Amino acid sequence: MADLGGDNRRPSGNNSRGQVMLIAAFVLAVSFLAVAVMLNAVIYSENLATRGEDARGSEAIAYRADIADGAGQLLEYANDNGTAFNDRTEAFNRTLRPMYNDTARVQAIDGIATDLSVRSISEGTLVAQRDPTRNFTNANGNEEWTLVENAAGTRAFRINVTNQGALASSTGDAFTVNVSDGTDEWSVSIYGNSTNTTVAVDGSSICTVGPTPSIDVTRGEINGKPCDPLVFASGVAGDYAIEFDDADAIVGTVSLVTNTTDYDTDNYDSDAPRVEAVIYSATLHLRHASADHVYATDVRVAPGETDA
Repeated sequence: MADLGGDNRRPSGNNSRGQVMLIAAFVLAVSFLAVAVMLNAVIYSENLATRGEDARGSEAIAYRADIADGAGQLLEYANDNGTAFNDRTEAFNRTLRPMYNDTARVQAIDGIATDLSVRSISEGTLVAQRDPTRNFTNANGNEEWTLVENAAGTRAFRINVTNQGALASSTGDAFTVNVSDGTDEWSVSIYGNSTNTTVAVDGSSICTVGPTPSIDVTRGEINGKPCDPLVFASGVAGDYAIEFDDADAIVGTVSLVTNTTDYDTDNYDSDAPRVEAVIYSATLHLRHASADHVYATDVRVAPGETDA
């Protein structure tokens, strides 16, 4: 009699291999699924982290801009209200701290820790003629004279024309600012008639505006609007001198700050024009940090400087 139970109790070799392959495929499928879930979680986490860093980075950069703007106003306040370089430096340091403390408290509400310190303060020279009825000659009445030498930076160079009739009618006799390093030269001339004022850069590129304009030479603006050709000291690579030519062909006020202390005292007096030792620029160190980011950078403050 045949054994009817043997084949039913013990699977054949082909069936065993099929079951093993099925189990292996199931294990692989589960493994692939686990890997996919893990990779998706990692990618999602990295996306969230990146978004957070971008947001924090934007906040830190905006905070840096606010600090630079506020410190620039304090620097100008110190220059306007001090009487010597040391006095102005002390005033800047004294007023910077409470300004920073106010901003730090606001940042702390969002869990952000900040720190601000002064790395350096550089001395410069203010040249100013603020009598609106006077021309731009030196203290001895010379119409061609050198304001400063060996300058590597100039900021807040502003000219206000107050008497349109004093301007020359053509470029040949016009009041001119010359910036020269001994090899390369850049110039801007101002002339006009009763209705228009012409600002000519290097004798050719011009901007034309109405009478008695306010000209910001270093910011390249006239009456608060851009004058595209007016790019201060363009093409002058080395330390330079600033000169006035035909300074009797303009009446108004002028002031500028340079980062040199090299000038001839005979060109100045206690009234107009005059020179003063002032703060040219300050370098601050700023830190902006939270649990998920740290942003630390130096902030240079030089209000009114070219490209500032």
